[in-house]
Amino acid sequence: MTLASLLGILTFLIGVPSVVLTLFSFPQLRNPMLGLMTFMTCYVKKPLYQEIFFLPYRGVDRGFGVTVPDLLFFGFFIWIILGGSKQKIIWWPYNSFVWVLLILFSLLSLAGSPVAYYGLFTLHKFVRGYILYWVVVNLVRDDKAIQAMVYGALCAVLFQTGVVIWDKYVTGAVVNRSEGSFPHPNTLAMYVDLIIPMVLALVLAGKFKGLWSKLAPAAIIGGLICIIFTKSRAALVIGGAALGGVTCLSILLKPTGKKIALAMVGFLLVDIIGLIAAPKIIERFQKAPEASALTRIYFNQAARAMADSHLFGTGLNSYSWTLANTDYYWYVYADEQDEIKDEEEFRESPRGQSRLGTAHHIYLLFAAEMGWPGMVVFIMLIGRYYLHNIILLFRTRNDYYQAILLGLFVGFSTLHLQGFLEWIFRQTQVFYLFCALSGLLVATGRIIKESRLRSAT
Repeated sequence: MTLASLLGILTFLIGVPSVVLTLFSFPQLRNPMLGLMTFMTCYVKKPLYQEIFFLPYRGVDRGFGVTVPDLLFFGFFIWIILGGSKQKIIWWPYNSFVWVLLILFSLLSLAGSPVAYYGLFTLHKFVRGYILYWVVVNLVRDDKAIQAMVYGALCAVLFQTGVVIWDKYVTGAVVNRSEGSFPHPNTLAMYVDLIIPMVLALVLAGKFKGLWSKLAPAAIIGGLICIIFTKSRAALVIGGAALGGVTCLSILLKPTGKKIALAMVGFLLVDIIGLIAAPKIIERFQKAPEASALTRIYFNQAARAMADSHLFGTGLNSYSWTLANTDYYWYVYADEQDEIKDEEEFRESPRGQSRLGTAHHIYLLFAAEMGWPGMVVFIMLIGRYYLHNIILLFRTRNDYYQAILLGLFVGFSTLHLQGFLEWIFRQTQVFYLFCALSGLLVATGRIIKESRLRSAT
């Protein structure tokens, strides 16, 4: 055991009980800590991330680690189980059965995996994600808890904006594509795209008060700046469409003069930002390497072949290993295979390693690693949340809840669309945020139902 591993284990063993004791001693800190947990999903990075085990693997997950959100939601979990919340525990939240199915199919995939222990890295993330979701569903019982999560997510965008501007204009650490505190620019873009639609929906509905009414527009503008500076073509298009979609749907659901005025000002600001950034955006689209797009196609072809050949896939988190160490390798070098004289020598060469990585298609990645049945379970998981969101959105008449649900609906839409181009859903930051917002969605639906029942009596 290394010193880093020991430090990670001690962090967990000390951190979680400390959170539990804090909640029992100061129950009034419940909502601020909920907001902090939401905020910290954006910073899974040293020194606030402790590795327990790590492998230099080119796949999605590379080991076990402890994050600040882990300390908080495990602490919340124990506190709730011990009766600290003094509220009826929701033991089996909406969609729990499909979560269990996902974990079961993950285990089935590992039965025939050549590197089953790689799959444990992702499996334990799925379990942690469900606990995070379970905790949010049990914590969010009223508008103050909803606000805590919204403020936490809003602050995460503002923080990332600060990091992006600092790195680009103060330290000069970033000269091309900004990535904030994330491991890749596309992760930053996807993370921000999940949040700013909800913030915009609440701004249009006039639901921010005091200081937050000034910070919210700043977060929207900052989020746009983050997306532009990532130079992610998909995020630029999807993010712009998301903000436009929120604006149009918000006005259609409840047209007001204030919304129309805000929309006009917003479109003017976006136009100004767009004109300033236009040269770089156009350059990014014009100079995007064709080889990158071609490699994505090869990755997806290999993923389909793996899914076709293995009922339960090659094993969770094994795509990259399987691609590098089996004959699926030649799916990404099909255009060069006829010219290669020594295949083994080529595979070990820098050129022969240059196209290895992970499938840039979240659905096909699940299919490759867990089989077509596993992919169906994953689609069921996210699809049921999506359907639940749509039903709640058009049933509620409360402006505040409708704005929350509209923002979540559009935010989730950006995630699902980007899933056709990226695997970033499985990165810890985006995955944790998805789990937290899914919990917020289900909890909001429950609050709406309870409010309707109270009104009926």
